[in-house]
Amino acid sequence: MTYKAIVLDMDGTMLNEQNRVSDNLNQLLKELRRRGTYVFIATGRTPREIKDVAPADLEVDGYVTSNGMAVYLGEELLVQHALSPSLVHELVEEARKREIYYEVHPNTGARVSLEADRGYFDKQITDPKPETVEINEWLSRKNAMNEQIEWQSALDAGSVAKIYFFSRDLETIQQFRSDLEVRKQETAFATFSSTEHNVEIMVANVSKATGIKLLLDRFSITNHEIVAVGDSENDLPMFQYAGHAVAMKNAAEHVKKHADEVTPHSYREDGLYHYLKNLFLV
Repeated sequence: MTYKAIVLDMDGTMLNEQNRVSDNLNQLLKELRRRGTYVFIATGRTPREIKDVAPADLEVDGYVTSNGMAVYLGEELLVQHALSPSLVHELVEEARKREIYYEVHPNTGARVSLEADRGYFDKQITDPKPETVEINEWLSRKNAMNEQIEWQSALDAGSVAKIYFFSRDLETIQQFRSDLEVRKQETAFATFSSTEHNVEIMVANVSKATGIKLLLDRFSITNHEIVAVGDSENDLPMFQYAGHAVAMKNAAEHVKKHADEVTPHSYREDGLYHYLKNLFLV
């Protein structure tokens, strides 16, 4: 089948271990667009986080950001959601009690954390890296601490797209995720994890799939005419929606079970570039 569009996750899919898009992949995406294939990104990253890692000349037709919390067609904002300020404050306070690293991501602007928590944040990302933490996530946390977090004395919880939580200790983050599931019974919100060491909070009933549908409707493309590629739990809604779902070789086994195909190479081996080249150009 000839697919009209591709929808790509970023972390663990488009990005390599240094959280960068390879030159090979960047040039291939340009060629695919030149040949008439639409390219969309569907990521857990906010627009600011995308800008931090994407090449300046990256060419795509639209973005689904923060797992569906905002959708962009070029520069046009199609939809934007926000968490309630009270929920943001409650969940951040719960994380602080457990010394869980957190980043509050507004729909626009830099991610924020409380200055008072910088000390225990440092402990969370002190070398050596735990074996179960992926190197790209480890480097992202270090970079965020050094360059990207806006440290505040009091938390501004207005127009928050998502909250990202991380712990180097698996037992701590697993218990936190379990407690969030219980809290969902009282307050509606969604949770996604891109690795076993993190969890992200978004508005309920919003996902990459809801955002992708908005973009496809603009181009009169059906879900059966797209290939979606990802590697994590937050990609499962778009896997269920897409005509052809592809899991990266580095994806968790439970994610691969929901895919129609698995790439021969991982993100460490520029796997997305090799897969798309073989699918569209060979």
